[in-house]
Amino acid sequence: MRPWAALVVLLCGTFLANLDVFVVVVAMPALERDLGADGSQQQLVLAGYQLVYALGLAAGGRLGDALGSLRVFGLGMAVFTGASIACGAAPTTAVLVLARLFQGAGTALMVPQVYRAAQTLFTGAAQRRAYAAIGAVMGLGAIGGQLLGGWLLSADVLGLGWRAVFLVNVPVGVLALTLLPWAAGGHPPVRREPVRADLPGVGLAAAAIGLCAVPLVAGGAGGMVWWGPACLAASVPVAACFLRHERALDARGGSPLVPPRLLRADGFRRGILLIVLVNCGLAAFVLMLGLLLQKGLRWSPLATGAGMVPAAVAFAAGSLIAPRLARGAEVRLLVLASLAATAGYAGCAVSALGTDPRWLLGAVCAVGGALGLCVTPALSVTLRAVPEPVAGAASGVVSTAQQLGAALGVCVYGFLFFAQVRATADVVAAFAVTTTALTTTSAAAAVLARGLPPAAAPADRQPQDRLGAPAARDLPM
Repeated sequence: MRPWAALVVLLCGTFLANLDVFVVVVAMPALERDLGADGSQQQLVLAGYQLVYALGLAAGGRLGDALGSLRVFGLGMAVFTGASIACGAAPTTAVLVLARLFQGAGTALMVPQVYRAAQTLFTGAAQRRAYAAIGAVMGLGAIGGQLLGGWLLSADVLGLGWRAVFLVNVPVGVLALTLLPWAAGGHPPVRREPVRADLPGVGLAAAAIGLCAVPLVAGGAGGMVWWGPACLAASVPVAACFLRHERALDARGGSPLVPPRLLRADGFRRGILLIVLVNCGLAAFVLMLGLLLQKGLRWSPLATGAGMVPAAVAFAAGSLIAPRLARGAEVRLLVLASLAATAGYAGCAVSALGTDPRWLLGAVCAVGGALGLCVTPALSVTLRAVPEPVAGAASGVVSTAQQLGAALGVCVYGFLFFAQVRATADVVAAFAVTTTALTTTSAAAAVLARGLPPAAAPADRQPQDRLGAPAARDLPM
């Protein structure tokens, strides 16, 4: 096994997963023009991918435990690449929506394996650097997606128009699949104790997440009426049934989708909530900034993408330097970075109403850097106490939390933004109101981070480090 080579190949999946959340945003006018996609269909193209992505992550993590992370990653990358080809060739909006759902399924298989690799292939400082690389690639994929999408549309590569936005995934996917056997080092599959599929748990988890997410998606498209609150209310007892089923299955010696021991760990529970808040703010801020630049300042798609590059650079830099700044003090760094994000959001609100764009640029970079500083330590404090046998399940839960946080941010703050636009017809003022409201997420993250348990002493972590020592058996093909 070549640990860093394997992580680089797996990070191709992380990059594509986050890229495809945002790269499609700038293509919406072209889809409306060429395929006749109305508002609800555009919402399905955007949200259908994330919904299937979120619904399948826990199951994808459990499959990694059962079959081996590299094998499951390869399957997910193959599905994602094939679905990207189908998206690029879609003759109608219905076909495009269906292909996007398959893209989400492939992503749900890929992403949990990346976190599992970081936990089982690396220890100590190397593991913190691996988490930093994941955070940096997430930021580059998420914020750089609009830059790439804007360039592809402006350049009209090979005359493909909006189809190039999806087909750009194909060479990356083919390269990752080609390099995967080499990164594995040619090790044969290792026999693992079979993990029985928790199909009832998968069904209950999907139902609970769907009942919560679908009304938010429909509400963002203007389609939620009486049934939306009913679905949100129904998600609570369904989630309770899921937890009860998981506890009962674990007591019988089965293999639950989300092992109860994960939820009993206070650090894991708080860490999951923190990840939801950080990703809620990140996704909402990226969307609001893109809308401000395109609709408020009337920038072209390419100029809008270029205008977001400073935020992407600041986010990536924050993710990369976070391990050095933390050095065992992740909780303190999370509190300070969350407070810095709060100040950055407030600065964006004030500077957007001013006349000097340099102040807005500075505030945007402050937000990007602060959120980048949050991502790596949040992953570290959430996953550091997770035993290796359930690392895949924990990774699936973490990835689900990231996607649900992003969906909540886009839906809730997107609803607030468009409500302000309808009321005032002023996009700049709507951006100021929304970024002011975003200070609540980062302030809540700071309060939550204060309650996280501090890092254990090195002697206390030694057994866990041995359990996760780099070895070929940790990530069989």
